[in-house]
Amino acid sequence: MKHETVLVTGGAGYIGSHAVMSLLSSGRKVIVIDKNKEACDHLIKTFSRRKNKPQVHCCDIDNDVWVDGIIENEKPTAVMHFAADICVPESVQSPLKYYNNNTAKTIRFLDKLIRNGIYRFIFSSTAAVYGMPKNADDIVEKTVCQPINPYGQSKLMVEHVLKKMTDSIPAFEYTSFRYFNVAGFHISGRITDPKWQEKLNIVPMFLSRILNKGGKVDVYGTDYPTPDGTCVRDYVHPEDIVSAHMMALDDTITGVFNLGSGKGYSVWNVVENFVSVTGKELDVRHKPRRAGDPAILIANSDRFRSVSGWEPTYSLRDMVATAWKAYGK
Repeated sequence: MKHETVLVTGGAGYIGSHAVMSLLSSGRKVIVIDKNKEACDHLIKTFSRRKNKPQVHCCDIDNDVWVDGIIENEKPTAVMHFAADICVPESVQSPLKYYNNNTAKTIRFLDKLIRNGIYRFIFSSTAAVYGMPKNADDIVEKTVCQPINPYGQSKLMVEHVLKKMTDSIPAFEYTSFRYFNVAGFHISGRITDPKWQEKLNIVPMFLSRILNKGGKVDVYGTDYPTPDGTCVRDYVHPEDIVSAHMMALDDTITGVFNLGSGKGYSVWNVVENFVSVTGKELDVRHKPRRAGDPAILIANSDRFRSVSGWEPTYSLRDMVATAWKAYGK
């Protein structure tokens, strides 16, 4: 089944807006639901010159009147669900917010979809479901999930619900993608995130420090059991993430899959790429390790590669360069 009308929740957010671009480019009708007014206005402006524009509805997925009306009028046949709170430290401080927004609201939203006969669901999950696994340099989907924060738990709970739904509703099909560290922006430089300077991820944080604080960046922990003493992570570009979503949608690939580059980059690797791409020197300040930071986390994405032929195409340098292109100016 070719899904001609796709509903994208959180479609005005970082990864969601990249998905909107790809869906529009494929000729589909795109319906966006996002509760952030600033982000919705930004998305509308971003696509204002296109002939085929997304329909953008600024509301919460928990708003029964709005969402039921949107579904009844637009009749989407598939959903890409990106809407979520994603800040790990905040989830530790405000767990109820995360269990409510990420888990409870998603369950109620799924109930709406089933009542309206929408059975294709692509879920934005996270590598945080794994916690601090023993085989951290080769994390596969069968690795035991032991999340260490409410953010990871809130996503894993939804995965459990989705699995039970497929057991009880034969027509329901879902794909859950567990992302590793997503970094970079659309190659055109046209898709940007109005809240990028508030993000705690390493690429926007370094970028913000270069542009606003004279290049002063903090490196937390230089004594890890890694080649250069800093944390090693798997980084993946949003365009590679979205290409996987498009494959899952077009070919009805279902199940749970890791999405990552399969390569490990240390914090020093990120620093080196920033210096190389921007031509700016960084004033690196060494800080103690942060509690709960594993030394290494690297994805094994072989499962999705084998069923789809998907290959990530962007390097860490590309991720830094596309972020610099979007915001360096």
